[in-house]
Amino acid sequence: MIILVFFDWSATGKELKRWNNTFKEACEEHGMTYKGLYGPMGQKFNFTWIIESDSVDKFIETTKSVSRPPAMTHYITEVLIPQELNE
Repeated sequence: MIILVFFDWSATGKELKRWNNTFKEACEEHGMTYKGLYGPMGQKFNFTWIIESDSVDKFIETTKSVSRPPAMTHYITEVLIPQELNE
């Protein structure tokens, strides 16, 4: 599955880079594939993380292992589940 985390950031780019590296390491420690940090064009949020995982549980474990910084003022998570189309 693909997990999208849309979020706003209210601190410096240097702080975002540090937090991004912390989150990336946490993803890897919990067996998820960190795909990167992107800037969405069509969303009201500043940034989007794209993560690949085989379970939502791994994502929940990851987010519990790192504290959300105050600079991440709010976020939403979207889980995209692969679909198998039968003929």
